[in-house]
Amino acid sequence: MAHELDGTYQVTTTTSYQGPLEKKSDGQTDIINGQTKRRDDANCLWISTFTVLNENEVEMISVADASKADSDFMLTAPNGAPTRENVTYSAILKYARKGDRVQLSGQINYGSDITFLTMRKVI
Repeated sequence: MAHELDGTYQVTTTTSYQGPLEKKSDGQTDIINGQTKRRDDANCLWISTFTVLNENEVEMISVADASKADSDFMLTAPNGAPTRENVTYSAILKYARKGDRVQLSGQINYGSDITFLTMRKVI
């Protein structure tokens, strides 16, 4: 049975991070059965789960694995230090649906950084 969020999404982010590491997490991802698995432009692996909480909210838990990412790419730890360790991000996203159009949006608070995330269903 298909999950109500299944489809292809355009992922865009804006972050308060002002450090030296370039963020490359934007792109497209496919949600299948409420889960995604994709590599971003830095070859960082993102595995995410999406749970519909109600008609207005979705819980997202994402694990970023930079262990096989490009040699010049690192994630940041909660203290802002560069790391190649797995990093887990979680957020409650606003869930908006009109027919086949779906948008998930919200903010991820991690350490001292805030990332605004928007995911729009394109297919």
